[in-house]
Amino acid sequence: MADSTEEAFYGIYLLFLTSLYGLATLAGFLVQSFIVAVNVIDWLKQKSIGAVDKMITFLGISRIFFHTAVLLYSISKLYNIRIPEIVITLNQFIMNISNLASIWLASLLSIFFYVKISTFHNAFFLHVKAIILKRVTYLIIGSVLLSLGYTFIYFMALPDNSFWNGTQDDISYNREKKILMYGNILCNSFPVLLFLIASLLQVILLVFHMRRMNNGGKVTSSTDTYHRIMKFTVLSFMVCAFYTLVNLFQMLIKLINLNWFLFTLSIFQALHSVLLIYVTMKLRNQFFRVVHCRTDRLFNRKALGPHPIQRVEMTP
Repeated sequence: MADSTEEAFYGIYLLFLTSLYGLATLAGFLVQSFIVAVNVIDWLKQKSIGAVDKMITFLGISRIFFHTAVLLYSISKLYNIRIPEIVITLNQFIMNISNLASIWLASLLSIFFYVKISTFHNAFFLHVKAIILKRVTYLIIGSVLLSLGYTFIYFMALPDNSFWNGTQDDISYNREKKILMYGNILCNSFPVLLFLIASLLQVILLVFHMRRMNNGGKVTSSTDTYHRIMKFTVLSFMVCAFYTLVNLFQMLIKLINLNWFLFTLSIFQALHSVLLIYVTMKLRNQFFRVVHCRTDRLFNRKALGPHPIQRVEMTP
C-alpha cells in the first residue's frame, strides 16, 4: 500500500516537473523563435539588417539550442531514458557552448549599445567605436568561436574524460578538477564584468543626457527612449547578474539540483529576450502587430457567432 502511494506521488511529481519544464521551454522557444523569425524574414525580403538585429538574432539562435539541449537532458533524467553516451556528451557539449555564447553575446550587445549612444569625441574612442560598429559580424563570429574553442578544451581536459587514465592519484585528480572549475568561473565571469562596466557607463551617460535636456527645458520623444533604454539596461544587468551568480554557485557548491539549475537558466534567458523585445522598436512593433491581429480575429469570430447550418434541398 505504501509502495503504491509513493509511486502515485512520484508520478504526480514527474508530471509536475515535466509540465514545468515543458512550459518554460515552450515560453523560451516562442520568445527566441519570434526574435529570430522577425529578422530572418527581413533578411529574406532583402531588407537591411542592422548590427543590433544581427546580434539579437545570433543570441536567439544560441538560446534556441540551449532550450533544446536542456529539454532533452531533463526528459532523459526524469524518465530514466537510456541514451547512448555519445548523444549525452554531444548534448552537454551543445548546452555548454550555447550557454557561454549567450553570455558573451549579451555582453557584446551591452557594449554595442553603449558605444552607439556615446557622444565622446576623443580620437582613440572614436577609432574604437568605428572598429566595433564596422566589425560587428566578426565580433559575433569571434564570440561563438571563443565559446566553441573553450568548451572543446574544457571537455577534452576533464579528468573524467578519456584523457583520465585512472592511474593518477586523488590529489592530482582533484587538482585538475579545481583548475578546470576556476577556469570555467573566469570564462563565465569575464564577459559579465564587461557587461557590468558597459551598463554602468551607459546608465551614467543616459542620466547625464536627461539632466541636460531637463535643464534646457527640451523634453522630447527622445526622453521616453532614454527612459526605456535605462530600464532595459538596469533590468537586463540584474537578470544577467542573477544568471551568472546561479551559474557560479552551482559550479562551486552545487547549490540546487541540476534539473532545477537548468530550469532557472532557461527562465533567465527567456526574461532577457523579453527585455530585448521591449527595448527594440522593430521587435516591439511586430509583437504588438501580432497581438493586435490575433485579438481582432478572436473578436470577429465572437461577433459573427456560430454559422447557421443551411438546408439544401435536392431537386429531382
